[in-house]
Amino acid sequence: MIPTGGPVTNVLWVILIILVLGFIGGSWLNRRRSKAIGIWLRSGLKPVGGQSTWKWIRGMNSAAQVTVEGAAKPYRRMEIGYFMMTREFAPMWGYEWLRGKRDLLAARIELRDAPAYEVEIVPRGGKLQKTLDTNAGSQPFNWTEGPSGLGIGLRGAGAQPAADRLRPFVERYGPSIQRLSLRPRQPNIMLFLNLNGPEKTPAEDLVRALRQAIGD
Repeated sequence: MIPTGGPVTNVLWVILIILVLGFIGGSWLNRRRSKAIGIWLRSGLKPVGGQSTWKWIRGMNSAAQVTVEGAAKPYRRMEIGYFMMTREFAPMWGYEWLRGKRDLLAARIELRDAPAYEVEIVPRGGKLQKTLDTNAGSQPFNWTEGPSGLGIGLRGAGAQPAADRLRPFVERYGPSIQRLSLRPRQPNIMLFLNLNGPEKTPAEDLVRALRQAIGD
């Protein structure tokens, strides 16, 4: 029962109750989705081998991270996290949604043999591309147009053949890619992928497609 104390007080109580219910409902949704994504990801990592360690990060199981040590070639080490939208607070969730934010998969991977070149695949003309250009130093990226509004930046000998191998992966997952990097420094691969469709297909497909794109 909502206490009475004037129109303003009553409105505040209604808002408070709505926020509390939204928090409970959003927490439940995030826990449910986090668990489903964890099961999905675990199945996809089986072919990678190695020793996997899982841990929850943030609160209410709304994000998790798996570290794989001693992964099968061409990998050495993988650190993969997934992060849920702020469903616990409905106004923030709506704001994130309107800005195009989605649940995110973030993978940082070390290879056994680091490439000597760099390939950067990011939204074309966005802030990240501008940051990469600003920090490129004496060897700028050579940008070409990619699928799904992405730009493909290359620098170093061997970058173009690597980009050609990556292209089928980009064509398939392009609408969800926020960043895909292949570079000499660790982590040699960085993949930031919106979970707005890829998780609806087997994770094995995603892992296999990335493996084929990287080659040996």
